[in-house]
Amino acid sequence: MHAAKGHAMLKSYASTILSGFAALLFLTASSAALAQTDAAAVQQQLFDALAHGDVGQAVALFTDDAIIDAESGQCAATPCVGKDAIRKDFERYVMDKSRHVKTLSTYVTGNVLVTRFEASSATIKKAGVDRVILWGIREMRGDKIATTRCCLPERTDSQTQRFLDWDYAHPTGE
Repeated sequence: MHAAKGHAMLKSYASTILSGFAALLFLTASSAALAQTDAAAVQQQLFDALAHGDVGQAVALFTDDAIIDAESGQCAATPCVGKDAIRKDFERYVMDKSRHVKTLSTYVTGNVLVTRFEASSATIKKAGVDRVILWGIREMRGDKIATTRCCLPERTDSQTQRFLDWDYAHPTGE
């Protein structure tokens, strides 16, 4: 009889431990999903602010010591460090009213976002293509963007490759 009672108690403890473990997994997954959703939401706020020409709102999404390392613009030769440098690059960016960006996919793991997006602009169309496919990597610190590495071209895309060939032949956008 003691063995049956012991087995029942063991089963009860195992059930309690399993329930606790399942709750812990649920909370962990919920927290990770919330962090991922928030990071993607911050990125979308950045895209929206730039699309509307709101440089102040865009810069507010970055940490004070944020870094942007980009393939074009003022952050290409040397990375832009801090909000003042980022503001100058964004002011240049929003001046081009022909520029349009469309998110294709975003992958989030921990505090890192990797985004594949499509960009079009008058300069891109000068190259004889409609759009290019690019990748960006953002690292978050809390609810702010701490670093951005952009805009890495997807070289397997034929339009992007044609644009790159044209861009290398016309480095000033001639």
